[in-house]
Amino acid sequence: MLVSLPPQIHAKALLSFLSMLSSVEEQKKIELDFGPLRRISPGGLIALTAITTRWLRQHREVTLLNLGQCSITGYLQRMDFLRACGAELPERFQRHDSAGRFVPVRALTHNVEDMGHELATCLAPGGEDYGHPNASLYDLAWYVFTEIANNARQHSAGIGYAAAQVTRGEGLVRIAVGDNGNGIRKSFLDAGLEWAGESTDCTAILRALKPRVSSKGHPTNEGVGLTLVSELVRQTRGWLLVVSGNGVVILRPGSEIPESQILPDNGHYPGTLVVAAFRQQDSNDFAQLLHDAKVRAGLLSSGKSGATFT
Repeated sequence: MLVSLPPQIHAKALLSFLSMLSSVEEQKKIELDFGPLRRISPGGLIALTAITTRWLRQHREVTLLNLGQCSITGYLQRMDFLRACGAELPERFQRHDSAGRFVPVRALTHNVEDMGHELATCLAPGGEDYGHPNASLYDLAWYVFTEIANNARQHSAGIGYAAAQVTRGEGLVRIAVGDNGNGIRKSFLDAGLEWAGESTDCTAILRALKPRVSSKGHPTNEGVGLTLVSELVRQTRGWLLVVSGNGVVILRPGSEIPESQILPDNGHYPGTLVVAAFRQQDSNDFAQLLHDAKVRAGLLSSGKSGATFT
């Protein structure tokens, strides 16, 4: 089956792209045509990586076509997409330090906290040092990534991938984590939660955003990971996207209530994709942001002060 990638894979086009990939269904031979591709967001890149590697694990034949005609092949190489999918092309460029610009595609195969340090150091150079101007951005990036990544490691029963990027002009930080596992609803079903049998993918995602709702795992994050991530994104006037199965939940800047919908054209994402975006300028005083997030989530009383990193 030939799948021609669209020119743009970001924002609203991302959901249509996920549905396009699901149209492959059980085809054994898949050809991905990269010729038309001009732009892809970290979320699109992680989704493509997770699904392509899923196909490969299922012993399907996957061919990447027209990379020589694709205008962003160099970007795909710098972001290590090809390497993650087991493909190699000669690199006609010199790699430079990506600090402050992007974090290439990485599989969640080793210690998440260490990976969080690597990611946060890249997105907020120097921020690991106390009192540095990037310290709050470092802490926010580390926290958001490790919470999402731990969810993928604990509950997906698949392989997770992560990438991130800073858009300098907008000062926007984008972090994407996706896996090719079972999805949120299935993880609740496997945990024996009775209500999950009557839930949809959308309602399962919405439940996952509520505090103390978890399919557990080891180590457990006590069901507050996505809750606090969503609160931190809300406070920083950011944007959060969660896709699992056919369900889509979006928290938009300035919105108190997340929106839910289903993927277009009967689409289905076999796993979970989480994309968080926030502006660098809104990440000041992470300790206060985390404290306020816990208060809003009902995990602390509003009378307490002095946030702790737990």
